[in-house]
Amino acid sequence: GRSRSRSRSGGRDRSRDRDRESRGEVTSEVLSLESSEIAYLLGRNGSTKQKIASFTGARLEIDHRDDRGRIEVIGTAEERELARLIVDITLQQKSNTKLVLDFDKLEARKDVVWLDVPRDACGFVLGAKGATLRGIEAKYRAFMFFDTEYRRGDKRRLYILGNNDARKGALRECESAVSYKMSGNGSLRSWREHNMDGPRYTEDYSRRSGRDRHLMLKCGPDVLHARWAPSAITLTGNHRLLLMVSV
Repeated sequence: GRSRSRSRSGGRDRSRDRDRESRGEVTSEVLSLESSEIAYLLGRNGSTKQKIASFTGARLEIDHRDDRGRIEVIGTAEERELARLIVDITLQQKSNTKLVLDFDKLEARKDVVWLDVPRDACGFVLGAKGATLRGIEAKYRAFMFFDTEYRRGDKRRLYILGNNDARKGALRECESAVSYKMSGNGSLRSWREHNMDGPRYTEDYSRRSGRDRHLMLKCGPDVLHARWAPSAITLTGNHRLLLMVSV
């Protein structure tokens, strides 16, 4: 049977690749990895593999009948090189160890931009369990990660990899998020709506954990921001609101 890692669009991808192969644009190469690494790159229902393909334009083929631990990467030279880099970073992130990268070489790439994010805004840009950053990645098809080891004053560098439109869109949205968090200027409407199930914030937009949550309550033309716990609720602004909650 056909490998479950193949997406429904696999036929269209292969047709596109054959057209490019006929023009000498597309070739393939094989990456040899551990079986556990391949399973991680595949992700649930092939999600991680599909994301890497969307970031790079390259196609990753995994044959589950092959027990030698190999992934075939199909694309142009530039697409395959970017795919190798993202695979390397993704697997290093899996082990939660310090990233071993030549950052000077990384920053010299034409498909990379970066943003130095103030420490107080890093968690805001990341979101709960990285949900906000993953949402921006999916929206613009850009691969993004923080250099968590090296600090530049009170800032950490966020790297954004992808094509020109992907880089510009993701960078613009992250700059807006940082501006909103640090000064209250700008707008977060686009990705807050895109990620409604993401992190919750208090009235000063710092993340809360446990059962302490931020509420946005519509009251006529006004939006009330409130912080609630099972025992209390505090509203900002000159409004009174009675809530009856059973817990």
